[in-house]
Amino acid sequence: MSALTVNLPDKLHAKACEVAVSKNLSMDALVTVALAQSLSRLVAEPLLEERAARSTGRGLAEFLAQVPDAAPPDQDRLPEDYQRWPDVPR
Repeated sequence: MSALTVNLPDKLHAKACEVAVSKNLSMDALVTVALAQSLSRLVAEPLLEERAARSTGRGLAEFLAQVPDAAPPDQDRLPEDYQRWPDVPR
């Protein structure tokens, strides 16, 4: 592990403390999680890119082939007045 000293604006530090307490996390844990999440959005993960490049869609097709061609149960039906987004095919 490495130690890091960071200067934060007072309001950001106060909010971080508030979130850490509400989530029952140490400040170290909160900062580690927040930094890891931010970095995952900013830096492409080579493993995921490699897996995506190898993807053929066959696995998804095989999975979807197992879904029965049946109407959904009543509790899963969309309301009659449900509006779809215009660019979503039916």
